[in-house]
Amino acid sequence: MKNPINKLSNLFIVLILFHLTLTSCTSNDDSNAENNEELSQNVIATKKKLVGDWKLVSSTINSQSVSASEFECLKRSIATFTENNTYNITFKKKGSESSNICSQTNTESGTYNIIDLNSITFFNSTSEIKLVNETLEITSKININNSEEQTQVDIFIRSDSNDLDDDDQEETDDLEIDDDETIEEEENTYDGTAIIAKLLGKWKIDTDNNECLQKNTIEFKTNNIFEFIQHKSTFNRSDLINYNINISYPFSKPFSASVTKGNVKVAFDTNADCQFIKKSEQKYIVKDEKTIALKNIPQVKILIENDTTINLIYEYIDSNSNNQTIEFVYKKI
Repeated sequence: MKNPINKLSNLFIVLILFHLTLTSCTSNDDSNAENNEELSQNVIATKKKLVGDWKLVSSTINSQSVSASEFECLKRSIATFTENNTYNITFKKKGSESSNICSQTNTESGTYNIIDLNSITFFNSTSEIKLVNETLEITSKININNSEEQTQVDIFIRSDSNDLDDDDQEETDDLEIDDDETIEEEENTYDGTAIIAKLLGKWKIDTDNNECLQKNTIEFKTNNIFEFIQHKSTFNRSDLINYNINISYPFSKPFSASVTKGNVKVAFDTNADCQFIKKSEQKYIVKDEKTIALKNIPQVKILIENDTTINLIYEYIDSNSNNQTIEFVYKKI
């Protein structure tokens, strides 16, 4: 006859093993549920970061920055990702070596699948596309003039990035217009000789705002030349792109560069008190005894208060498509 104590011991061991098995299964189920939840959250976060429009801000070939003339077209490249897992990337390039027109367009389109946090598979792409931190990195193999294969790396950032925000108009007082814009001149018969004689010389902005803005000057020169010098305490990626400056993103400080673009000269210097200085020249026209217009800049006019005070009136359309008008007072130096 078997010992009843041994039977009880065996039964107790079986119960313990059964309990451990149940506990292990429950633990695995909980762990899998947690992993699935984490993966789901990662996919949602990555998609939120990816969906939208992206703008090219930097381009290199074999680790060397492309030329300013090439970048002038490349900076117009756009990548778009949709909620329904499709993408379209459009690269703008120069049409020919002798042309300044960005007539060449290369397009890639397809679908994508998000695997995990910042991990995405892109289908139907001849390039390697990666989401790296806050940037989109696209690596392509290219051949220029049938030369050996080269590696081009293009960096995109979201078009709604703060780095691409237009500066506050009240601070910049920026009078630049597009180079391609031409304005048909109205015939002007007013003899402004006497007015010009009073205007000639330098005028300084009258403001209590930041120290850099206080350095802004206007100078009326002979031959109806209007010189405007503006200062800003900082600059952003949008300023660099406007003047075809192609540097890594984000760029490493210190950084300095100077550019001449038509009748505009711009200096960037991260070590300066005023990191952005822009000097531009325009033709001006005396419309009447109180009004000065700038050639090709219809959104700007200058009203003469008296021999020592003028008001620069600037009209522009803000990011919400609303018409805005701001005024700057200048005093004769």
